[in-house]
Amino acid sequence: MAEKDGKKRKRHSNGVETPKKKAAVGGASASKAKITVTYSGDDASLRPVLVSTPGLTAPSIPFEPYAKALSSKHAGKTPQPNTHHVLLHSSKHPRVDYTASPAVSDQHLSHYIALFDPATNKLQITPAHHLSLRSVPRKTAPIDEDHETKQRATYAAQREELGKAFGTKKAQKFIASRTDNAIVKDAKGKGQHSDVQDAILESMANASTPATTQKQSTDAEDLLASKPIPRPNLSAETVEDVYPFHTLIPASDARLIPVKDWQTAARDEEAVLLSHRFPAFRLTPLGQGDDVLKLQALRYLALLLAFHDALTGGGRNGKKVPKKDVLLKKLGPVKEIWPEALIESVRLRFATPASGHTELPKWHLENLYTHMCALALYIDDWRTNTTHLREDLKMENKQLSLYFAELGAKVGAPTEREREEGRWSKAQAGAMRVARLKLPLEFPKASVGRRR
Repeated sequence: MAEKDGKKRKRHSNGVETPKKKAAVGGASASKAKITVTYSGDDASLRPVLVSTPGLTAPSIPFEPYAKALSSKHAGKTPQPNTHHVLLHSSKHPRVDYTASPAVSDQHLSHYIALFDPATNKLQITPAHHLSLRSVPRKTAPIDEDHETKQRATYAAQREELGKAFGTKKAQKFIASRTDNAIVKDAKGKGQHSDVQDAILESMANASTPATTQKQSTDAEDLLASKPIPRPNLSAETVEDVYPFHTLIPASDARLIPVKDWQTAARDEEAVLLSHRFPAFRLTPLGQGDDVLKLQALRYLALLLAFHDALTGGGRNGKKVPKKDVLLKKLGPVKEIWPEALIESVRLRFATPASGHTELPKWHLENLYTHMCALALYIDDWRTNTTHLREDLKMENKQLSLYFAELGAKVGAPTEREREEGRWSKAQAGAMRVARLKLPLEFPKASVGRRR
């Protein structure tokens, strides 16, 4: 508070006097320190770039640098601010293009960057390029007003190609005559072929022959891929390569198939309790041998047969997979025969995903049958007596023969040599069928409906 005479009252001192003069930072040595200035504009190194962004927020995207010499004598040299124009461009933004170019106002200006190191009292001055950043919205594709017309023409061409490939003879004849009328029949002769055009068309037809053959081969592979059978190798040179082991049994399932116990039992001539005739009659010779893959295939086939017996009727030529506890109970002592993970893999592989892997419609059920037939061929060296498998599946000879035929195998009565080797009577051989897989493969032709 001020005194009556107008003077301000001094603050009471706490015993410590504050100096009125400021202390010099660094003492006398700081005032005598010298700053060393270096200029790096004479060396031929790259220079930094200063970018101004007036009215913009600089994006965090990479830029592509470009440089142009101001004169031909500087072409091919390192870009310098006084000899080159520098430009930065980026199209990495989804909707905007960015370009950084020299400003017009900088034609008579030079820009530098100075870096000072207080530890060494050195100041480094470097020339720099100065650019101004601008953004331009990216142009969108122009609207095609004739898109619908072109699309309709494409649909018409597709329909015509389908008619040529799959249409009736009458439809194909109509399409061919319409093409002839459009090209040949012209009152003024403008559409007629010359000799040169005929030669060109003939050479084009000859050149397209390999492509047509390749297309037919691709169509055959696509047709077989849509069938409920294992994927055959059509380019196989030996019958063993048509349905190899990894095609019949996935690698993840093969790792889960145990064979050591069957090998030990077969070599010690111990009895193994099996519910099906096909694996029972082949366990001993395969277990005493050294072919582990065939023994794995036999055990996998035994699991598929047990899985098939556990299915219940589902109607419409399909079957249902019972619940997990019921399925395991029907399969018997699971841990002693097959791992639960292998049983689950079989269910996921052959049941349809549309039902949550709880049903096997007709296509999926036939896929299971053809895989069992292919495994039987693999185990018996591509020539198998279908009697045991037919009895295990409780199926007629005619129906089982169709599944073998879908694999490309030929099914017929046993030969006289096979009858003698099997020690069958003529009556027994007459009721038997033998499936043989030979090259070249012969698949059933697609059935065609009756013409009206």
